[in-house]
Order: sequence, then structure tokens, then C-alpha cells
Amino acid sequence: MTYRSELERLTTLTAEEVADACAGRRLSVLTTRCIDEVMELDALADEALADDDSEGHAYYHQEASAWRETAQLLRALTHASARGGAHGAA
Repeated sequence: MTYRSELERLTTLTAEEVADACAGRRLSVLTTRCIDEVMELDALADEALADDDSEGHAYYHQEASAWRETAQLLRALTHASARGGAHGAA
């Protein structure tokens, strides 16, 4: 799979953000946003767990996982771009 298809599959970023990332634009900003989302969603998952809200916990945990995977893909794309080409970005 390509970076683009993987990022689209996760549905965490907008189409414009995916296009920017695949073009090597805004990678640092987008990665930081992902990390912020993960931290917020992890905190919400912890709160839900403390409140015995298993459905809320599962939801927030799943959302955090998607953002975490997005951050990993963006980091890989950043490294690929730095090496001179993001094969599979388009």
C-alpha cells in the first residue's frame, strides 16, 4: 500500500492534509497534531475507564490508535522524503 492509501484508510486527516503530507508539506505540523490528538484521546480513555465507561474507553482507545498510526506513517514519510523520495506517496 502507498502512504496515501494508508493515510486515507485511517480517516484521521482531511483530504487536503493527506495531499500536503504526500507532497512533503507540513509534515512536522501534522505529526505534532497527531501526537496532541493521541495525548488528548489517551487521557479521555483513562477518564472513561475510571468512570467505568467501557464503551467510551474502547472508543477513545480506538481513536487514539488511529492517530498514533497516522503519526507513525507521517514519520516514515518524513524519513522517506529526507532520503530523497517518498516512494508510494502518491
